Amino acid sequence: MRLSWFENPDNVAYVKIDDFADNFGKECGISNLRQKIEDFRENPVKEGVILKGTKRAALKLFVPDMVFDKHIDMGESMWVYIGEMYPAYCLYWPMEE
Repeated sequence: MRLSWFENPDNVAYVKIDDFADNFGKECGISNLRQKIEDFRENPVKEGVILKGTKRAALKLFVPDMVFDKHIDMGESMWVYIGEMYPAYCLYWPMEE
C-alpha cells in the first residue's frame, strides 16, 4: 500500500456504511461484514485486519492515519482496501437523526 495511491481522489470512493456493508459482504462472501467493520471501528489496530471471503476475495480494514506518517483527507476514518485494481472505500457513518 502506497500513500500516494490513497491521496489520488480517482482511487477513492466515499460510501455510507449502510450502503456498503451488506451488499459488499454478499459479493465477497464475508458473512456479518457490518459487524466485523463495527468491531474494528471500536478497536482499530495500526496494521489493520484482513478479512477473507468465500468467493476468492479478501479485503483489508484499516485507518490511514494509523498506517501512514502523514494525514490524508478522511484519514481518521475506516477504509476498505482490496488492491490497486479497485477503488479504496472510505467508510463513513451518517449522523444520527
